Amino acid sequence: GGVGKTTLAQLVYNDDKLIGSFDLKLWVYVSDDFNVKRIIKAIVESATRKRCKFSEMDILQSELQDSLCGKRFLLVLDDVWIEDPCEWEKLGNLLRGGLGGSKVIVTTRSNKVASMVGTISPYHLTGLPEDACWALFKDRALPLGDNEKYPKLVSIGKQILKKCGGVPLALTTLGSLMRLKREEKDWLDVQKSELCYMDECQSQVLPALRLSYSHLPAYLKRCFPYCALF
Repeated sequence: GGVGKTTLAQLVYNDDKLIGSFDLKLWVYVSDDFNVKRIIKAIVESATRKRCKFSEMDILQSELQDSLCGKRFLLVLDDVWIEDPCEWEKLGNLLRGGLGGSKVIVTTRSNKVASMVGTISPYHLTGLPEDACWALFKDRALPLGDNEKYPKLVSIGKQILKKCGGVPLALTTLGSLMRLKREEKDWLDVQKSELCYMDECQSQVLPALRLSYSHLPAYLKRCFPYCALF
């Protein structure tokens, strides 16, 4: 995660060129909870801009058909994990009420999901190029011309960002972590940290977030278990 799938989908969703192309634009955040009933309810609420009070499947299906019938819609299903084709078929059958030209965009980290649901070839996002990586990292780690004051930190920073795989979230997380650190030792500690010894197939985001968490003061670390309760 963190490579920019949702951001790209938002750019498409909000593009002025789509004005007049769709009667409805719908956005549903799915995550790992691929519950067809919940997704239908979220689509209905997005279409009607009202809270849906129903929970019975047959009523929800009727509400969905009423919302989509005779309309060309753009639906974004964001951050999908489910790889069960049967569940996809259930949802797909319920979305056939819209006009021809309706579109469904799916963002996912899973190649299996992309190949299973796609009617066109999936668009794979790659990491940012090196110059863009450095610009993003530098803006957070060495703002206001600090890169000219600390040339040694610049050299170490360019080694650190190579371990982020071009992932924007990892770059901004580490850049923010280094923002208040101006000792060479602190930067070298990060360069030599576990982030720099990840397996190539491992996500760059979680190690970056874990490293950022480990540098928090104790009183802030305690906030995370409390947040996990909700």
